[in-house]
Amino acid sequence: MNPSPSTLLAISGGLDSMCMLHLMSPLLGRVHAAYVNHGVRECSGEDAKLIRKKCEEYGIAFYELFIDPKIFEGSGKGGFEAIARAARYDLLFELKNKLGLDFLATAHHRDDQAETVFLRIARSTGVKGLRGILANREDGVIRPMLQFAKKDLLEYARQNGVEWREDSTNISMGYFRNKVRLQILPKIEKENAGTVDSLVRIAELSQKVYPKIIKILDSYFASFLATPLEWVKAPKPHTKKAVLLKHFYLPAAAGYGELFRLWLAHKGINWEETREDLKFYEKLHKNSSFSFRLGKAYFERKKAFLWCGMR
Repeated sequence: MNPSPSTLLAISGGLDSMCMLHLMSPLLGRVHAAYVNHGVRECSGEDAKLIRKKCEEYGIAFYELFIDPKIFEGSGKGGFEAIARAARYDLLFELKNKLGLDFLATAHHRDDQAETVFLRIARSTGVKGLRGILANREDGVIRPMLQFAKKDLLEYARQNGVEWREDSTNISMGYFRNKVRLQILPKIEKENAGTVDSLVRIAELSQKVYPKIIKILDSYFASFLATPLEWVKAPKPHTKKAVLLKHFYLPAAAGYGELFRLWLAHKGINWEETREDLKFYEKLHKNSSFSFRLGKAYFERKKAFLWCGMR
């Protein structure tokens, strides 16, 4: 008989994560809690203090993890958010693996889902991005609070006496996400009731459609995948997470480039879309050797082979 799944809860001290901590506290022995201290906010110690107190009350093991503030030097607001997120997940995954736990839970809720889809639409995302926040990721990240709206969490906290702390950065208009959360979406929702539900529905539909699209693309690109023997014989560039295609040339018709990018992303080869993509697609139309980089993604055509990988 398999043991019950174990989970590391990522707790920030805010409303959503403190509700998650309270909600999952009865799972004694199967949940652990961690707070990531970024080392840049004076009140971080108070956040950790509250979480530690509640974990002691619930009988849950608590861990405080520290990010070296030096990694943020020279980063702007946008850069800070990206660096902080990556460092936060690195520390949480390291602890999860060290403890031998099955899952890492974050407290994203329904309103977060709507904000994420809105932001991605504003940035011209594709169907992959429209999936929004996934309830269950392949790397073991789960979002058990995704079904709840913030108003539901406020009511839950009121009924159960849940304590939480407000993060002052969540109301700073210097972050576009905060403008979306506090100004843009509420205004749209007021003028067009149901907008938030519609954004969440877009995510739900995209999550259902995406696997079907990938299945179709897998069927199409399968005919170009090199065989194991051809992998051995093909000239090899220095890449990892590689995909090797043989006799593949991108059709000139519009849209094929985006489909190729979507398929490669599913294979673990990702890059941020820029104007350079069009130059890359032009090279894929032609029967000539080339090498090309798009962010960390690297492409090289040698003879009949096209290497696609990450560096």
